Amino acid sequence: MLKTKKAGVFAALLAGIIMVTGCSGSNNGGPSASPASSPASPASTEAASATPEAEAPYTFKWLKAQDISKPYDPAKDVVKQAIEEKLNIKIIPEMVDVQQYKTKLNLKMSSGDIPDVVRIDFVDDFQKYAQQGAFVDLTDLINEQDTPNIMREVPKEVFEQAKVNGKIYGIPYQGGPGAGYRWDLVMRKDYLESIGTQTPQTLDEYYNALKKIKAEKKDVIPLGGYTAQIGEQKYANNSFDHIFGAFGVTPGFFTETDGKFSNYDIDPRMKDALLFLQKMYAEGLIDKEFATIKEEQLRTKLYSGKLFSWMGWWSTANGYDTMVETGELVKKGELAADGTLPDQSTEPYKYLTLTGSLVGADGTAVAPMGAPFSQINAISAKTKDPKKVLAIIEESLSEENQMLTVWGIEGADYKVENGLLKSVTDLVDPQTMQDKDGNFRGIQSYLFAPGLKGWPRYLESLPLRASEALDVAINNKYQITDASNYLESPTKIAKLVELNTMRDSVFTQIIMGADIKKFDEFTVKWKSQGGDQILKELEESFKKKAGN
Repeated sequence: MLKTKKAGVFAALLAGIIMVTGCSGSNNGGPSASPASSPASPASTEAASATPEAEAPYTFKWLKAQDISKPYDPAKDVVKQAIEEKLNIKIIPEMVDVQQYKTKLNLKMSSGDIPDVVRIDFVDDFQKYAQQGAFVDLTDLINEQDTPNIMREVPKEVFEQAKVNGKIYGIPYQGGPGAGYRWDLVMRKDYLESIGTQTPQTLDEYYNALKKIKAEKKDVIPLGGYTAQIGEQKYANNSFDHIFGAFGVTPGFFTETDGKFSNYDIDPRMKDALLFLQKMYAEGLIDKEFATIKEEQLRTKLYSGKLFSWMGWWSTANGYDTMVETGELVKKGELAADGTLPDQSTEPYKYLTLTGSLVGADGTAVAPMGAPFSQINAISAKTKDPKKVLAIIEESLSEENQMLTVWGIEGADYKVENGLLKSVTDLVDPQTMQDKDGNFRGIQSYLFAPGLKGWPRYLESLPLRASEALDVAINNKYQITDASNYLESPTKIAKLVELNTMRDSVFTQIIMGADIKKFDEFTVKWKSQGGDQILKELEESFKKKAGN
C-alpha cells in the first residue's frame, strides 16, 4: 500500500469502497424508504456530504509497440479495460509497429509531443534525452517509504547504474523473466551414473569426472565447445564459462573497485585459468575442434552420443535431451516409424543433468550475466501530474496488479491449478485474435512500467524442463555484471572488437599448448592498443554518472 501522503492518488478506489458501504445501509434488516418520500435526516445529510466524490480516472498517453499485422482494437481489449478499472486510469495508446518503435519515438521526442510514459530501448538515447530535460527527475520521489514496490523490483545498485549525472530519470526494466545469467553446465546423466559419480559442484569434482569419462568411454569427448552462434564470435564468452568462473574471472568483463577500472582479460587469475585449460586440452579432456566447429556440429556430436558435457543456453536443454533419446532409440531400433517422439517438455530430463557454476578451490565462482537492464521507462517532463503517474506505476507493481498486467484475468487468461499458474493458450482464435465473445485479450501487452525482476510466477508457467533449465540459470548465485555497462567510452566503441579478437586468438593458442608468456605479451598489447584509454574513459564516465 502507498503511504498516507500518497493515498489521494488512488482516491477513486477508496471512494468506491466507501460509496458501496454507504449505499448498503438499507440492507441492514430495517425498512428502507424511497428517496422521494423520506427526507434525509441531519445525520445522513452530514454523512453524505462527508463522502468524497469518486475521482475521475487519470488519463495518460502511451506509445504502444504492437504487431500491426495482426487484428487488434484497444477499445475491445478486456484485459486493458480490467487494468484501467483496477488502477483507475485511462490509457490512450498510440499504436506503432514494433519494428518502427524507435523511429516513431525519436520523432515524438524531437517534436515535443512526448507520451506521458516513455519506454527507451537504448541507453545512449536515454542519456541524451534525460540531459535535454525530457524526463521528470525522480531522484527524490523514489524511496523505500513512498515507492516500496518499485524499490522491491529495482535494487539500489541498479538505480545507481541507471543514473544520468547523478540523478534518476527512469525505472529500469530487463524484459520477460527478468535479468540474469542464461547458461547451464549440461552433462549426460547416464554417463555420470555409469562411472559412479554424482553431479559435480566443484572444479576438482568436475575435472575428476572428465578424467573418468576419458578413461572409461574412449569414444566420448569429455568437454565440448564451439566458436560461433548466429554468425557472431562465440569462443571465450560462454564455452568455458564454468572453468574461467572457478578462477574468479570471465573473458571480456570490466571490473571496478573504488572507482578504478580494469578488465578480467588482463587479470593474473586469467593466466591461471588458461594454464588449467591448457592442461585439460593436453590430457584430451577438451574437444580438439573446439576452436573451429560451429554449434550445429556440436549438436551432431551430442546426437550421436559422443559428448559428455558442454555449456548450453537454457532453452536448448529440452531439445537436446530429446535428440539424445532419439539417438538411443535409433541404436536400439525402437524409434517410431515417422522418426519422431511425443512432446517431452513436461517430463523430467531422461539423459541430461543441469547445474550452475562450479566452485574453485577457494570457494570462488563467477557467472557472466548480461546487462541488468535493457530498457528504461521514464515519465515525460510535460505530463500534467508526474507524481500521480509515478504513484500509478507504484501501484501497478504490487504483486496482485502485476498478475493482472502480465497474465491477464484469472480464470480466463490463466488458471492456478494445484498451486501452479497455467496460461490458457486456446482462448483466442489465432486468425482473429479474439475470444468467442469478440474480445481482444492483450496479456503482457500493457506493461507501461514493468518490474525489473520480470514477470511474476514465470518459471511455473513454463513446461517442466524449460522451468528447470531457466531456474538453474537465472538463480545462479555467482552472477556478476560488466562494470562498464551504461558508461561512456568512445575508445571502447572503436577498439573493443579489435581487442577481443586479439584476446580470442591468444587465449586459443595458449589453451592449445602455446607458451604462457604469450599472456604477458597480450597484456602489454591490450593496454597499449586502447585498453588503458578505455579504462581512463570509464573512470571519468563513472565519476560523471555519480555526479562528481
